[in-house]
Amino acid sequence: MAELMAEDRDVQVSFDIKGIEVVLADAPAIEHATFPAASVQIQKLLDLGVPLLACPGCLEAAGKSAADLRLGVQVASKDAFFAFTEGRILTLDY
Repeated sequence: MAELMAEDRDVQVSFDIKGIEVVLADAPAIEHATFPAASVQIQKLLDLGVPLLACPGCLEAAGKSAADLRLGVQVASKDAFFAFTEGRILTLDY
């Protein structure tokens, strides 16, 4: 969905809880029969300029830090989040 939306909209993707595991530099291969591998999709989003943000508290809970993230993935910050949402809280989750 993020790739589709990024064609003509601003998109930001946040990873939290177990999602943190997907954006680690040493993330295991995650594949599903009908979708590109997670590592391929993450790189596509980065190439499209989509900010990929990791929850700092979730990183800490997982025993990880910013140094453990895949190149291009950023630690989320309150200022960046609210600048993107213009102060609104937006959620799309599934």
